[in-house]
Amino acid sequence: MKKVYISVYNKEGIVDFAKDLYKKFDYEIISCGDTYDYLKANEIPVLDLKKLYVDNQVYVDINFEEFVKDSFDMVVVNLKPLSKISSQTDDINKFLAEVNIDDYNILHTAAKFYDEIAVVTSNTDFYGAINTTSDKRLNLSTKVFEYLSDYDGLLSVKLKEYAGEQARKLFSFEKISELKYGANPHQKATIYKSDKMVDYEVINEKVLSYNDILNLTTAANLMSEFYDIPAAAVVKHSVPCGAALGRDIYEAYTKAFDCDPFAMFFGTVAFSKTVNFDVAKHLGSMSVKLILAPDYEEKALDLLKETTDAKIVKLITPLKDYKKITQEEINVTPFGTLVQENNRSELDKDLFKVVTKTKPTSEQIEDAIFAWKIAKYSRTNAVVVAHDFKTSAIAQGQTSAVAAVEIAMDTACDNSKGSVLASDEALQGAEAVNAAAQGRVSLIIQPGGSIRDREVIAAADKFNIAMVFTGIRNLRF
Repeated sequence: MKKVYISVYNKEGIVDFAKDLYKKFDYEIISCGDTYDYLKANEIPVLDLKKLYVDNQVYVDINFEEFVKDSFDMVVVNLKPLSKISSQTDDINKFLAEVNIDDYNILHTAAKFYDEIAVVTSNTDFYGAINTTSDKRLNLSTKVFEYLSDYDGLLSVKLKEYAGEQARKLFSFEKISELKYGANPHQKATIYKSDKMVDYEVINEKVLSYNDILNLTTAANLMSEFYDIPAAAVVKHSVPCGAALGRDIYEAYTKAFDCDPFAMFFGTVAFSKTVNFDVAKHLGSMSVKLILAPDYEEKALDLLKETTDAKIVKLITPLKDYKKITQEEINVTPFGTLVQENNRSELDKDLFKVVTKTKPTSEQIEDAIFAWKIAKYSRTNAVVVAHDFKTSAIAQGQTSAVAAVEIAMDTACDNSKGSVLASDEALQGAEAVNAAAQGRVSLIIQPGGSIRDREVIAAADKFNIAMVFTGIRNLRF
């Protein structure tokens, strides 16, 4: 009779699996601790590992590796997460007492003898470990060593934290799948699972590409800024091309579309509210690549499936919750790996610093906040021109704010009259204000903090342009 050792913190599916092991596959089950009690309570015949230890005089006469090799044909173990243990106590000794070294050692040893023992840490691999091949067991053992490596790394971090020392940075990513290619066809790419992922569904079951995921990220970031109101945005090359708010989702969509209709071609369109039939009808006539929304009316979804080849993505995670996600941005360079918090900067209009003689109206302030949020996700140097909660121009990726303002004014043309202008970077001189004045901009919102602030403020006063300093810079490279 084959023997399996089971000791799991995550007990999802373990009862049904254990029943199948002894009824269908003729396994004798060995366990210990709370897993032993749990299986016994569910009327599963199980032997106590402690008795096996005693019977075999493990710690006296027998080498531990030989004991594991000779005793088990399968090992099913997952350890209590260290985050769970540390949340329960501030005492390092109590913390270490909860670390299950016995199960750790059994896992490590069993994985070493992959040719004879199938080792499982994930409930998704339960049945794949039965009557499997040597190659499959090797694959399972590889997963075990990855699992233990992550565990060791996290353990060292926790111990450093208890010691009051600066812990080293650890990143652990579980591979999801290979992608067709990266940003370009000649670049290989892979997607990994991170510890903070949103819940979403590609409704029409199309495969997302590397670039799709980058565009979806920017689109979702934008929509999370407006989770409580109808909003729409067009994204391309992971930057916004147009955005707007409306009384309903159709109005928001048409206003966003008007900013740059050409960007719709093979672009990503995002919504903060449910896509209705009217929106779907318009989208069906456009060559869009991606559509992102929290939901779709049934008729709208049916129409989109018939009229467009776009990948239709439903963001299941509520936008309000999405906005709360804090992840670190990682950039691996030959000069070192850069890690920073993601940009979740927020504006408090009560803390705005109005620096000009001309004071903004409440309506202008609201427009300015809208434009500032769009600039936050645009490429530096970024300038956004907006009016009535609609972008008229988005200039980005420029080497100077002056160039960005000039491009924005040329793009907006007559639509810049009375608009607000948001800059992600502090304006470095009067030239940018002069360019904004040519477009008859009424309000400029910018971080401030430049050595040329006085010059900039004087230029704004000259043209009766209101100016607000936020104190928040939003560079995005």
